[in-house]
Amino acid sequence: MFRQNQFLFFSFITFCSSCKTDDSKYTYAIKDFRKPVQPYLTNIVSKGIVDYYDSTLKMMSTDNDLIQLSHSEHPVLRAWALKDMLRRTSFNHFDIIMNHLDDTATVGFDHGEFGIYYKAITDELLQNFEWKSIKDKNTAIDEVITRHNYLQSAYTILEKIQPREKYYPYIRDMATRNRKYEEEYGEMGFEDVEYALYGLAGFKKKEDVKIIKDRLMKNNWRMGEISFRLMKEFPDTAYLDVFEKYYSSHYYYTICRERSVNKATSFISSVAAYKNARSSKILDAILNKNPPANCAVATANLNEELEYAIWTNPCEAYSKLRNQVAGSVQAEGKSRIVRMPVMPIDSSADPLPKEIRFW
Repeated sequence: MFRQNQFLFFSFITFCSSCKTDDSKYTYAIKDFRKPVQPYLTNIVSKGIVDYYDSTLKMMSTDNDLIQLSHSEHPVLRAWALKDMLRRTSFNHFDIIMNHLDDTATVGFDHGEFGIYYKAITDELLQNFEWKSIKDKNTAIDEVITRHNYLQSAYTILEKIQPREKYYPYIRDMATRNRKYEEEYGEMGFEDVEYALYGLAGFKKKEDVKIIKDRLMKNNWRMGEISFRLMKEFPDTAYLDVFEKYYSSHYYYTICRERSVNKATSFISSVAAYKNARSSKILDAILNKNPPANCAVATANLNEELEYAIWTNPCEAYSKLRNQVAGSVQAEGKSRIVRMPVMPIDSSADPLPKEIRFW
């Protein structure tokens, strides 16, 4: 509940103080629109939510109404109009997206059974739009990273694309600067930064390891699965300090209080990949220490993941541990599905998939 209330407060502050949106572009008041639609516009503003199911206004709104609404002084009306424009064949959808990348006002979007999400208008458009071609999508990615990399979408896309030297200075800047409200609201800022750190690690520049390590150490308790993926896919012995700090201070909190078995599994898999005495010590401690008595999470699956990680990373440092888990592993006769890494999808030569999304 605290996290939810914290997020709503963060969204409200962002809504009130967004500094990227050029307010001079958005001048239309409700009184400037056709009188028949004004009551519906007032209702949307009073709710403050972009509701996908307001069918009456959709039927009444002309294309010209939507164009005018996309320049409304009320962010929620701009968001409503832009979403509807992307559903109409009379508009060039690509141009709509590209011409509104600077609209970063935060509003609530009704996602039905999934609830209400508060995010920047541009991020909502990017993350829920179906592109017509890989080329169009890559054009948008290039624009977002090089000119609009304050957007959340600029961060999260870095998990999906291959490193390009052209993007290196932008990604390095994203990885080293603080996200807005990061200091005040912790993980809500660092969740984005993790993707920038992952993108930076992909360049495999030795001088960046200290940058990445320092940020992970500072935000150790905020780390998520993307941080553990980073340290597994782009290993460096410097990250062993990060693992040791996380295990000693946060590992059992993760599984017992956060009840995040997936995060714990990701941590174990990442540690096991290092195959040395320090990683062995961490795995040994997890294998041979029972979780706290008040831990409500069932750890059977987690124990299986731990055994699997030890067994599939054979090395001298794990010989004792492998002997300890051998009977259990062989008795279970594991036929596991190997987790495949996320594949880059930013090549214009790729075959056209059924859906082309930004994420």
